[in-house]
This record gives sequence, C-alpha cells and structure tokens, in this order.
Amino acid sequence: MLLRQAHTARGRRGSAIVEAALSLTVFCLLLFGVFEYCRYLFVLHVTDLAAREAVRYASVNTDKPSDFDVNNYKAYKNIIAYTKDRLAGADKQIVGYTATVFPVDSTALTQTPPVVQAKTGFGVAGSGVYWNTASFPDRLAVKITGTFKPFLPSLTQMPTLPVNVVALSGVEG
Repeated sequence: MLLRQAHTARGRRGSAIVEAALSLTVFCLLLFGVFEYCRYLFVLHVTDLAAREAVRYASVNTDKPSDFDVNNYKAYKNIIAYTKDRLAGADKQIVGYTATVFPVDSTALTQTPPVVQAKTGFGVAGSGVYWNTASFPDRLAVKITGTFKPFLPSLTQMPTLPVNVVALSGVEG
C-alpha cells in the first residue's frame, strides 16, 4: 500500500506547475486590468484639477487681450499652456488632447440638466464674443477632451475611454 501512494504522487508531479501557470495567468490579467483602470482614474483626476486651476486662472485674467488663450502676454502664460503645465505630463496619456476656454451661455445653465455650452457667436470672427469679454455675473469654462489610451490594450482587453472634463468659474471683475 505504501508503494501505491508513492506511485500516485509521482504521477501527479507536474500538475501543480500547470495549475499554478493557469491561475497566475488569470491573476496577472486581473491585476493589470486593475492597474490600467487606476491609471485612467488618475488621469481623469489630474485632468479635472488642471481644468479647475485653468478656469480660475482665466477668470482672474479677463483683462488680457482676446488672443491670450493661445498667445503669451508679457510675463503671463496663456491659458492653454497653463492648462498643459497643470496636467504635468498626463496629457501624453490622452490621445487627441484639446483644451478650450469659452464664456458660458447662462440660459443653457438653467436647463434641466444644466448644459455647459459656449455663448452664441463664440469663435466667430468679428462677433465680439470672446472668453475675456465676460463680466461679473458671467461664467467661464475650460473644457479638456480626448481619449485615454491604455498602456496594454490588447492584454487587458480594455477599450479606449473618453476624457471629457469641464470646469466652471465665475468671472471676478
């Protein structure tokens, strides 16, 4: 009987390695999936903070020229460059990254649910509607859009995820 048990144990010698390889494969896939999702949440959080800081920066710089959102003015950084600095490299993980600053249509904010959209005429040459023409009761917005690209998309089967962040701030004067 002792011989029989030893013979059975010798026949199952490689099964532990096979079971470990299968379970480690599933575990690693789940682990990498969790890491990718955490990276997405991190990029989303950094983008949200960058948009909030940029709209605050825009709201206190409404005295600058209308092209201040893309061109530097004296010692001040323009708003798009300021936003990119606040992203601190997270913009490299967002494919098709764009940042825009615009005055918000106040009537669209009163809808249910509120809609953040630019004032009519914004972006139209000669319309006179620029982000820095907003005055005290008006609101400004910075919108950051793009697509998060996973580091290992084929391994984790994680799709590309949208990044759409909008931050609002009241104009200070």
